[in-house]
Amino acid sequence: MADWKPQGLFPPSTGLNWCPVPAPGSLSQGPFMTPIGTPAPGGIGAYITPGRPAWLVEKPAAMKVIRTSEAELKTLAGAFKPNPEVLKILAGDTSGLLWFHSINRSGLRLCHFLSQVAHESSGFSRLAEGLTYTTAARILEVFGTNHSAKVTAEEAEALVKDAKGLAERVYGNGNPIKAKELGNDQAGDGFLYRGRGLIQITGKAMYRQIGDHPDVALDLVGQPQLAEQPMVALKTAVAFWKIRKLDELADADDVTKLTKRINGGTNGLGERKELLETAKHMWLERAPT
Repeated sequence: MADWKPQGLFPPSTGLNWCPVPAPGSLSQGPFMTPIGTPAPGGIGAYITPGRPAWLVEKPAAMKVIRTSEAELKTLAGAFKPNPEVLKILAGDTSGLLWFHSINRSGLRLCHFLSQVAHESSGFSRLAEGLTYTTAARILEVFGTNHSAKVTAEEAEALVKDAKGLAERVYGNGNPIKAKELGNDQAGDGFLYRGRGLIQITGKAMYRQIGDHPDVALDLVGQPQLAEQPMVALKTAVAFWKIRKLDELADADDVTKLTKRINGGTNGLGERKELLETAKHMWLERAPT
């Protein structure tokens, strides 16, 4: 695309140089380039790829997006009270990240992405898994016979309001098969690497993989709490979405398969479907601008 072109230079202090810009979405570089800064929609954005030169590209006018508003995101959140900073980041894609990865260029992809992260983050309100359950019944509902941990009624009673103990029982040494799957190999890893971010990444192995993704580029194993920061929460969600190749399932409008690829099962499928319908009502037929 001829209108994707170099626009200038980084300050000399950065040590970075500009080069010709590849076509957006190219297999060689596009999917692995990281936006720098927060350009306004239609403006100029800078991108960098680890091990490669930096790029400054101008978004062609034809590359439009499906815009959202904070009020609409609050509607999707339902009874939950969303994190205001998360709403600000998501509304209109102020970071350019959803645009760059072609998520909000498609109404259907955007609807699937936002409905899934709305479910995972309790209406954009929770960026860390609490695990402080107040009743044994709820613990059994989530981690009982339908979960690999198979927490018993007696155990559930003892784990009420014990977040660390419950995390160790279901994600750590108390559930060896799951712990191995998650890469949790040390005592305490279950709680340390519990679900975080908009899509609730879970387990040391996932924290390492997502942290190593060029769109995140953070030591999430050493500093897992970083995943609770709103901008990082979006970056981890997008990185997870791309790693798990969720675009193809969103394009097929297959919410069941998409849920399984995110969650490992169909937990909350009914609510996810309801959220998807709400999202479609607001954004599916909206013309990009």
